[in-house]
Amino acid sequence: MEYKENVLKERETSGKKQKLYIAISLNLLIVILQIVFGLYSNSISLITDAVHNFQDVLSLVVALIAIYVISKKPTLEMTYGFLKAEVMAAFVNNLVLLFTLIFILYESVVRLLNPEEVKGFYVIVFGLLAFVINLFSALILKIHHHHDEHHHHEDLNIKAAYLHLLSDAVLSLAVVVGGVFIYLFSVYWVDPTLSLIFVFYILREVLKALKENYHILMEGVPEKIDLKSLIEEIEKKFPDILEIHDIHVWSVSSNDIYLSAHIVVKELKSFDCLLEELEKFFYEKGISHITIQPESIDKKCKVSH
Repeated sequence: MEYKENVLKERETSGKKQKLYIAISLNLLIVILQIVFGLYSNSISLITDAVHNFQDVLSLVVALIAIYVISKKPTLEMTYGFLKAEVMAAFVNNLVLLFTLIFILYESVVRLLNPEEVKGFYVIVFGLLAFVINLFSALILKIHHHHDEHHHHEDLNIKAAYLHLLSDAVLSLAVVVGGVFIYLFSVYWVDPTLSLIFVFYILREVLKALKENYHILMEGVPEKIDLKSLIEEIEKKFPDILEIHDIHVWSVSSNDIYLSAHIVVKELKSFDCLLEELEKFFYEKGISHITIQPESIDKKCKVSH
């Protein structure tokens, strides 16, 4: 039965993997082309767009990692499995992107103060190519999302990747417009100006993502959980619980929330029924895994946690 379940899980995710592989390959191709011809055409905006396209590649890779890690079983050494691999990969990648953007910011300011000739034709061609590829990749993921509306871990990552691709398509279109102005009117300051606009836009996304990744790695309380309100709701909804302490709520990945707590109950013999109600309550709150330690009034836990 266990072996059959693994086979079924693999079948369910194979279609998602294939679409992600296609999107990753196409976007990686456009990144390489944009960097090569960005350097050749002397266009900093084309290189900046390549960086944003690379950010999309990373978001797609993270979605792919999420698909693999959820099917990887925990071991005696790795009791949580490999769910945090997704967040760790995202954190490192976003950190690299941050330093890359700082360098591009510096180069853009230098170019703005000292404009250089830019080959507008290549900016138009490869900006347009990036726009088409991003739009096509987003369409692939959108079709997947509509045909598979399950609230699984990897689906949320795919939805995020889809939104990234859509926003990048808009930026690529802006590169094309800038390229047209450069080609027709030789206004070379447009190139570093576009680059600066893109850098600040991407920086906002990267800093937000880094903050979220760091919060998960530090096992902070997930943003969608208000711990104070949660405790108050437990006290009102479950009169059999006299006290709750040593409560911890944290994320193992971007969509796997765990909770552990000690509860003092009126009667330990009714704990099984209470636990069943608590499981339903926490599941509705988006908490996927709970560990509850029941205690009696006379024998409370005296160990500091």
